[in-house]
Amino acid sequence: MAKDGSTVVTGRSKHPTTAKISFLRHFFTRAPSPTTMSATKTKVQSIIDENPVAVFSKSYCPYCNQAKQLLSASGAKFYAIELDQVDDGSAIQSVLADITGQRTVPNIFIAQQHIGGNSDLQAKKGELNTLLKDAGAL
Repeated sequence: MAKDGSTVVTGRSKHPTTAKISFLRHFFTRAPSPTTMSATKTKVQSIIDENPVAVFSKSYCPYCNQAKQLLSASGAKFYAIELDQVDDGSAIQSVLADITGQRTVPNIFIAQQHIGGNSDLQAKKGELNTLLKDAGAL
């Protein structure tokens, strides 16, 4: 015990909040069960199949916002799901990683084809209107 009355634990954070956050992060980011993953995979595939453009995003992500702004400026109709604002966001992101090999957001699909992330979308600016028209998003 330190002179100020606090407990000193070697090799761990002295700050109790850090330990709590670490525990909570581990607790809330456990791998989803196979049943949950199956239902989530069905949900993700439905979103991709039923929308000409699907953007899997996080509300605080600047790259996600850039991608959505480009699509909006193009006049495209698109479906965006904010993974940080839905209960199964972590499971959705895991399913997307399995489907696409991409763990990051935004994760963008046009006409059921995986485009990639924001930089991939930005690189397609020249052909974007054609892609969006062909997908039925314009």
